[in-house]
Amino acid sequence: MSGDCVNEEVELTQALIRNACVNDGRDPTSEIPNADLVVATLEGSGFDIEVFDAAPGRRSVVARLAGSNPEAPALMFLGHTDVVPVSVERWRHDPFGGEVIDDELWGRGALDMLGHVSTMCLAARDHARAGRHRGGDLVVAMVADEEALGSFGMGWLVDNQRDAVRADWVVTESGGLPSGTADSPVLSVMSHEKGAWRARLRVLGALGHSAMPFGSVNALTVAAEVIVRIGAHESNRVITEPWKAFVEAGWYPEPGTPLLDPERIDHTLGLLANFPAKVAHALTRMTMVTTSVSGSFSWNTIPGEVSIEVDIRTLPGQDLPEIEAELAKVLGPLRSDVSIEIIAGMPSNGSPPDTQLWQLLQAASSVQRPGARLIPTLSAGVTDARFMRKLGAQAYGFGMYSDKARISEIPLMLHGDNERVDLASLQMMRCLWDDVLAGFCERTSTHNS
Repeated sequence: MSGDCVNEEVELTQALIRNACVNDGRDPTSEIPNADLVVATLEGSGFDIEVFDAAPGRRSVVARLAGSNPEAPALMFLGHTDVVPVSVERWRHDPFGGEVIDDELWGRGALDMLGHVSTMCLAARDHARAGRHRGGDLVVAMVADEEALGSFGMGWLVDNQRDAVRADWVVTESGGLPSGTADSPVLSVMSHEKGAWRARLRVLGALGHSAMPFGSVNALTVAAEVIVRIGAHESNRVITEPWKAFVEAGWYPEPGTPLLDPERIDHTLGLLANFPAKVAHALTRMTMVTTSVSGSFSWNTIPGEVSIEVDIRTLPGQDLPEIEAELAKVLGPLRSDVSIEIIAGMPSNGSPPDTQLWQLLQAASSVQRPGARLIPTLSAGVTDARFMRKLGAQAYGFGMYSDKARISEIPLMLHGDNERVDLASLQMMRCLWDDVLAGFCERTSTHNS
């Protein structure tokens, strides 16, 4: 596919990127432009389309195509229309230009996850237009606020419009990256996610004139020490069942057993390439990262209060008590100087890899990747699928990437610089959803629940 060959999924992904629906967790944020594009793509095809505004600008779209078998499971294509911020000066091309360069589409959201949104919507539209839908309901949910933990998106819909997002099987972002060997290729499926928590640490000092610092408690100085302690802290290494299954399925077979030994895994990290080392580190411990610092600062005033926001990711089985205990270890003697507030969060959850939906994805992926075996993975990041799992749905993250894709670079571009996707991968993704829908109809048209 040449750089001049721009097809429908490329054009729609470009338009979504250019709308720049950036969500940094603060106001003002608006997903309305991308939500309107989703509506324009699906309308007139047979879907019953609903639009929900959880707050001004925070618009989600849920479309349902009724099936022929009310007893069959409903399938949801789940995506988010917001993207994370960028540091423009670090990009080689305009992050919101949607340019096609050397058969790659550049832009924030190309991978996370506007390419999925585009290809899912187009495949669902074409499926509906064909007029041959049968089996269970098909739901297309393209929602706001995923990048800030979903309080104005899927989380809000589950709490306030549960019937609208009713579904039994859910497919969303992540997964699809090939690994293994030439003789035994595998494709990752995001079956489990770490828990994600947004915490605010408040440090109090004594407001005063910076010309007379003697005897003052500078909140910024204390906050700096807190930040250093967070950055230096390493939680206990834990080998969970999802991590064990991932490694044993052949994700990175060379190092072998040390990846499953909490006493030896950190030594093994130094022997791995950058990306697998990041994965192995993240998926074997609770992590904490300082993401922002705020306060009322003036060049001639000693700060009296500083807020530190921390991104905390937990393993299966770790919940608020474990977070509180870990923060106490991190803060040590500073604990009495810091108040802790959990702004939002949810524990880790997942779906077992022995479901009918798993079988459907295996069959659909085999059309373009014959002989490839699906393996379950634990994701360090989180998706909106966790809300649907909480309601009892089976939910996985999946996709399809071409041999042209820079597999080792893709995870590093997520929330990073120079995000892009090759055009062949977009085409394969759209074909994947076509095959998923065909298999879904075949498997559920006579399904008895």
